[in-house]
Amino acid sequence: MLEQSITNTLGIPTHYASKVASLFQEKTLKKGDYLVRKGGYCKQMIFIKNGYMRCHFQSDDKEITYWVYWKGHLVTDSSSFFLNTPAKWYLQALTDCTIYTITQQDYPKIKEQAPIWESSEKLFLLKLLTSLEKRVYALLSMSAEERYTFLYRSHKELFNQVPLKYIASMLKITPETLSRIRKQANS
Repeated sequence: MLEQSITNTLGIPTHYASKVASLFQEKTLKKGDYLVRKGGYCKQMIFIKNGYMRCHFQSDDKEITYWVYWKGHLVTDSSSFFLNTPAKWYLQALTDCTIYTITQQDYPKIKEQAPIWESSEKLFLLKLLTSLEKRVYALLSMSAEERYTFLYRSHKELFNQVPLKYIASMLKITPETLSRIRKQANS
């Protein structure tokens, strides 16, 4: 699974994937554990083997969920990990999770294990940027109903595994609005 995630997400060819995988360590997070807290420094990048994690922040007295991650997702606070700045997010396990982690110190070693990484890394970073652009575009151009429908169709399993208050926050709607939209969609 890790090798497949490395190939799919990082764009490293399969014949290098096992060498790159050797740089990762398998660990567990318990429900409620944090990978990083706002203001701290994110010193690791992870792939989720199983479980769910939430990226969130505080706004006034409210927690706002930016995204929920699950099996196969790459998770880090990018600016903290790559630029060594204080983290903007809280990255927290929503469930018990098994993860594969690479440290900030070991990340440059990917190039030693996969010489193609120099060009692949640019594509990887472009994928991260494109993903962010898609999310911003959806928030700015889609109605609440369209955002719900898109998320439900593409990631139906989230609705059975993640508290709905986090999904509502992720969709930038209230739990009451999510309930109303779900009721209309099921009628």
